[in-house]
Amino acid sequence: MIIEQRDQKLLYLHYMNVLTNKQLLLWLRADPFLERPLSSPPPSIKLTPHQNHKLTSYISATTQNEIFSHMTAAYTSYITIFHELYPEPLREIYDPPVLLYTKGNTEYLAVPNQLAVIGSRKADLYTRTVLQSIIPELLSKDIGIISGMAKGADGIAHEIALHGRTIGVTGSGFQHQYPASNHTLYRQMEHSQLLISEYPPYVKPQKHHFPMRNRIIAGCSRGLLITQAEAKSGTMITVDRALEEGRDVFAVPGPAGHPLSEGTNLLIGQGARCTVCAADILNEWNLI
Repeated sequence: MIIEQRDQKLLYLHYMNVLTNKQLLLWLRADPFLERPLSSPPPSIKLTPHQNHKLTSYISATTQNEIFSHMTAAYTSYITIFHELYPEPLREIYDPPVLLYTKGNTEYLAVPNQLAVIGSRKADLYTRTVLQSIIPELLSKDIGIISGMAKGADGIAHEIALHGRTIGVTGSGFQHQYPASNHTLYRQMEHSQLLISEYPPYVKPQKHHFPMRNRIIAGCSRGLLITQAEAKSGTMITVDRALEEGRDVFAVPGPAGHPLSEGTNLLIGQGARCTVCAADILNEWNLI
């Protein structure tokens, strides 16, 4: 009962989207079961005047039952960092999300070998051709595919993996699908795969959400596969984060001089595994 109450209180605090994830981690460190009044954060948490006002107003005006009703209306579930299905590799990163909102089959979080597929939003037929030759064989070896539901490489990877297991990590709440062009993919993912987000359903996409989303993609994965990427891009930032967390990096080589090959060719030159077929990944992970 104490654990259930803790998780419900954590959802209640998280749902107002006022405290940062780091502040919530500090709160849990000081008060693991959230036994102190929620209106009185531990001294280690320094709230801004705005945050303090929002917290006080929220607690006085909103009940836990209202939050649960809103979640139900949004067809959204959740797991906390304490849940048995919360991915252990994600729990071990710097700044792990204290709570994940979910739609779909949360059992997919337990897949031990997750491969993140990332790349440019401008990814073209080359990416689709490469992924169509690589992903099906990975799925046959029980490797899950995780990506960010964006245009380009993300969407292509999810589409190809729909007959296996794939997880989409969004940079907004589920009531605000971004990009709108992936509406059909969203419907397919929530019904037969898994969508996760650290943002409550009502939260709109913001530019700063996407680097935060990318840390979840990297954190859940055993390794990253990069198909096409510019030398300076969000994809390369995600790769840096993955390397910091000790993840394997696989890169697909591309034509010299092509802007979308600059990032992947650079990574290969820096030591990423040159990847042209599924065997390159399966051999690295001893899954042949």
